[in-house]
Parts: sequence; C-alpha cells; structure tokens
Amino acid sequence: MLASGADVIEIEHSRDLITVRASGKLTAEDYDAALPELEQAMDNAGVPLRLLIRLEDFHGWEIRALWSELKFDLKHRSDPGRVAVLGETAIEEWGTRLSAPFAKAEMRFFSLDCVDEALDWLRLDRSAGENTRRGGPDET
Repeated sequence: MLASGADVIEIEHSRDLITVRASGKLTAEDYDAALPELEQAMDNAGVPLRLLIRLEDFHGWEIRALWSELKFDLKHRSDPGRVAVLGETAIEEWGTRLSAPFAKAEMRFFSLDCVDEALDWLRLDRSAGENTRRGGPDET
C-alpha cells in the first residue's frame, strides 16, 4: 500500500485480476509511486487484462496526477481487456466515461454496492458481444 497523508493508492493482484483502491485526493507523487507496482502487476496478469478500480472517499486528482493518468492510459492503450470502476458519485461515473476513449479496454462504471456485478462483468467473455459503459442497479 502506498500512502501520502490521507491519500492512498492500494494495489492487489492475482493471476487474473488487478484491484486498485484509491481514496482522498491523489497527487502526482502518489500516482508516480504506484506506477511501478501497477505496471509489474499488468506484466504478470493474464490476458485479457481485468482491472477493478475502487474509488472510496475519492476526491479526485491534482492536475499533474490526472495528466500522469492520461499518459499511462495512452501508453497502455493496446492492452486488451476490461476495466470496471466502482465509485460513489456521478462525477466518478462521468470520469469513467471521459477516460474510456483513451483506453482500448472496455470500461464500465458500477456503484460501490455492485462489486459482485462488476466482478461478473470483468469475467465475461469479450466475444459475448456486450459493450456497455455503465452498470449498477440503475443500468440503462
């Protein structure tokens, strides 16, 4: 776990799933400290990549950290797979939609109480034809 004050990025990984937990307001330093572990986890992950991002009490990024995030997304644009984002607010859902064009992976937002649905979606076969970008109990 990497911490800077009350801001935390935590990365857990198994062979087929990477989970990133983020809370507080992330700085460029927080993000840069987490990148080596995240890239190592991605290198060791099975293909297709499955990434679960949990935003808990998340207050966003500083501008430099957001820029680092976008550069990371572009660098890994060719990595296939799915990204499920669990969050609490409409802003987090909007951020997921905003990030989607920068990543080749399918991205979908779920509310924090829909973790099982997010995990099920991550494990679906991409050939099943589903390509939605939103999830949760109020799915449209």
